[in-house]
Amino acid sequence: MATVQAVAKGTLVSPCGNRAAGFGARRRGAVAARMSPCAPAAVQIGRKSLFLGARLTVGPRRTKLVPRNLVASPMQMNLAFAKSTKWWEKGLQPNMREIESAQDLVDSLANAGDRLVVVDFFSPGCGGCRALHPKICQFAEQNPDVLFLQVNYEEHKSMCYSLHVHVLPFFRFYRGAQGRLCSFSCTNATVRY
Repeated sequence: MATVQAVAKGTLVSPCGNRAAGFGARRRGAVAARMSPCAPAAVQIGRKSLFLGARLTVGPRRTKLVPRNLVASPMQMNLAFAKSTKWWEKGLQPNMREIESAQDLVDSLANAGDRLVVVDFFSPGCGGCRALHPKICQFAEQNPDVLFLQVNYEEHKSMCYSLHVHVLPFFRFYRGAQGRLCSFSCTNATVRY
């Protein structure tokens, strides 16, 4: 509470050395609040904005203003983003895999023997494909003897054109010597749960 009162009398300095307006920033002898990277705190600046920064520490106010381009940053920040899982990679079962090439599709169908193979043609930007994906994962979990193959339309357009796949999401069923059993396109609204 004492920190907030001290900030109310002084100026707020960002980690880059920029001074924020408000809180009587022009008063002499006021106290400056600087951020330290410890714990978050919320401080009201002005009437409308809410500053969600780190823990505030109180120190003496700077007497001489330094141009912004000459102020060194008191805090070093590094941002690292982990590789996010793509929606079509989430919830995959052991009997599900993504096709890497046309030859991979041919080999997978040949190695399946008399197993039922469901080929799911999808696109990363297709909302219907994304909505159906959890249901397909559920089908794969309930039917471990069925092989589910995923073909990314964006990565294998020429293969999809040669297989006459023009509407997404699109499904094709294959079984060993019988070859292609059926093909259809559907949306989440046409699937009964």
